[in-house]
Amino acid sequence: MDKYNERLIEAKAPGSSIALFAVAILLVVISIPFFFLVPAIGFLIMVGGIFMITYVKDGLSNEYEYIITNGDIEVARVLAKKRRKNLVMIESGQINRLALATDERVANDISIGKYKVKKYVGKNEPNKDEGEYRVAVFTGEGDSQQLFLLDLDAKCIDHLNSVVRSKSEIKL
Repeated sequence: MDKYNERLIEAKAPGSSIALFAVAILLVVISIPFFFLVPAIGFLIMVGGIFMITYVKDGLSNEYEYIITNGDIEVARVLAKKRRKNLVMIESGQINRLALATDERVANDISIGKYKVKKYVGKNEPNKDEGEYRVAVFTGEGDSQQLFLLDLDAKCIDHLNSVVRSKSEIKL
């Protein structure tokens, strides 16, 4: 029988979306004086700014989706609750170690640059009272070692612990 867990967390909006949204608002503000001086140009600038605002505001919604199936972790980015892009697939056989990111050993590994770190975390710190934790997933060997930081809940961690038993350092 397959084990399956899914988790969706809200992440920070990409910097490009925030910058485009600011430019769109600036266009609308700039269009107001133009609207009184040269109405046709002001109107075109305002319509362009409003169009940009409606188009870019969807890009401000950014979430990470973790799908864990039999220990395999699939991470995807969901933009505007419409577009989904797969970012990484970590097979359970590739996992060398599983630990909490708050662990001192993990902090040392990150600080010395031993691993290429990829963060797929939410915009807020995980709430341990609600059973949420930041987890470090170690993969690869030699020069291709990677560390993935994920925000998982206790249910997802239990799932991973049952699959990668001896490689997990997480005890909840």
